[in-house]
Order: sequence, then C-alpha cells, then structure tokens
Amino acid sequence: MSHIEQISHELTWRIRREVLYPGQPLDKIMLPDDENGTHLGLFDENKLISVLSFFKNDHSIQFRKFATLESYQRKGYGTELLNYLLEIAEAENYQRIWCNARKNASGFYSKFGFIETENSFQKDGHDYVIMEKILKTK
Repeated sequence: MSHIEQISHELTWRIRREVLYPGQPLDKIMLPDDENGTHLGLFDENKLISVLSFFKNDHSIQFRKFATLESYQRKGYGTELLNYLLEIAEAENYQRIWCNARKNASGFYSKFGFIETENSFQKDGHDYVIMEKILKTK
C-alpha cells in the first residue's frame, strides 16, 4: 500500500541522483533553494520510491526533480504523486502549476492537462520544454 508524506530535502537526493543524474556528484542534484521548497515522497510498503519538490510564489507553483525509481515506473506511482500536488495547488487556489519537463517526458505531463509553452532549452545533454497547466480559481 502506498502513501505520500512531506519529507526533508535530503531524502530526495538519492532518488534524484539514481533516476535523473546517475553517476553524477551530489552537488549536481541539489537545488540552491532546496531548503525553501516543499518535498513530497511516495512510499510503497514504507520504501521511498518517488520524490517531487515544489516551490510556491504568489500565483504559481513550480515543481522540480520529479523522479520515480525505475523498477516502480509505469505502475501509477508518479501519477499518484502528481495528482496529489495538483490537489494541493487547486485547494490553495494557485492559478498556474509548471515545470521544466524533459522533452522525452512531455507526453506524461500532457495526460494531466499540461501544455508545452514556446520556451525550451538544453541543459546537461537533455532537451527541456517549459510545460504549464492553468488552474481554475475559486
């Protein structure tokens, strides 16, 4: 049985490194503003298997470093975690939620109503596109 809870930013690092930056030094997966973010972990049978970090400003939420261990991918865990974040964003009346999506993952985000913006870039050998979802405010 899975559950989601808020975790410390340090607990995200192992999965970030293993999934997003294999073999890279720790400073590659740390965010300068990690301490200011909110970090969610999805646990399956008390094992941390998926992480997501998000950062709020006045009207939007940006999520970053969303990663699920490879052996747990395509089983609905990432969907569960992203839906949880979308519920938070809607409950707190944010207008927009967005991310710098790896281009090869844009199809995943599209299933949740995210659209690709015209802003794209390359970093560390990966192609990224900024994707966003405009939320209905109450």
